[in-house]
Amino acid sequence: MSGERVIDEILKNPELISALADKVYDKLKDEIVIKKLEENSSAIKALEETVKSLQETVNKHTEAIESLQEAVKKQGEAIASLQETVKSLQETVNKHTEAIESLQEAVKKQGEAIASLQEAVKKQGEAIASLQEAVKKHSKAILRLMKEQKKLSVEIGSFTSRAGKGLEKTILNIYKKALKLHHVDISKIRHGNVVDEMGLIEKGKSFEIDFYETNDHVYIFEVKNFADEGVIEQILIRRKLLEAKFMKPVKAFVVANYVEREIKNILEKEGVEIIYSYEVK
Repeated sequence: MSGERVIDEILKNPELISALADKVYDKLKDEIVIKKLEENSSAIKALEETVKSLQETVNKHTEAIESLQEAVKKQGEAIASLQETVKSLQETVNKHTEAIESLQEAVKKQGEAIASLQEAVKKQGEAIASLQEAVKKHSKAILRLMKEQKKLSVEIGSFTSRAGKGLEKTILNIYKKALKLHHVDISKIRHGNVVDEMGLIEKGKSFEIDFYETNDHVYIFEVKNFADEGVIEQILIRRKLLEAKFMKPVKAFVVANYVEREIKNILEKEGVEIIYSYEVK
C-alpha cells in the first residue's frame, strides 16, 4: 500500500487520528520542552557568563569608586586646608590693604608737601637768580672797592707809623669798650722801654713797649692801624722779655683797624688777643 493510501486511510478514521495526534503531541511536547530547556540552559549559561563578567566589572568599578572616594576625601582635606590658607591669606591681604591705604594717604600728604616745597624752591630760585644778577652787576665795583680799600689801608698804616703815639692813643680809645671786655683799663697803659738783660734776643738791646702791670698779670700792647707780618715779631719778642723780667703771666694784645687774615691766624695760634675792625685777605 502506497503512502498516500495510508494517509487517506488514517484521515478516514477519526479515532486513529485522535490517537495518533495524542502520540504526536506528546512527542512534540517532549521535544519542544527539551529544546526549550536546552535553549534556556544555554541562555542561563550565557547569562551566568554575563553576570560573572558584570560582577568583575562591578568589582573593578567598586575598586575604582573606592579609589575615587579616597581621592575625593584627600581632595576634600586639601580643599579644607586650602580654604584655611585662603582665609589666612585674605586676612593678610586685608591688613596689607589697610597698610597700603595708609601709605597712599601718607604719600598723598608728602606729595602735597613736595609740591608746596617745589613752589617755595621755585620762588627762591627766582629770588636767587635776581640776586645773582644784582651781584654780577656789582661784582666789578666791589672788586675795585676792595682794591682801593686795601691800598688805603696800606697808606694809612704808613701814615700811622709816622704819626706816632697820638694816633695810637686814638685807636686805643676807639677800641676802649672791646678792651674793657678783656678786663683792660687803657688809662693804665704807659709807654716805656725794656732792656734785654738776659740776652734772650740781643743782650743789652732796648725795646719800646706799651704795657702795664697788675698783681696777677702784665698786659702788653701793639697798636697798629694795619697789622701786617711785622707785628708778629714785635709782640712775641716783647712778651718774652716781659715774662723773663716780671716772672708772671703776660697777656699780649694787638689792637688794629685792619689785620691780614694770615697774620690773625698766626697770632691766635700764639695765644695773642686781636682787637680789630676789618680782616684783609
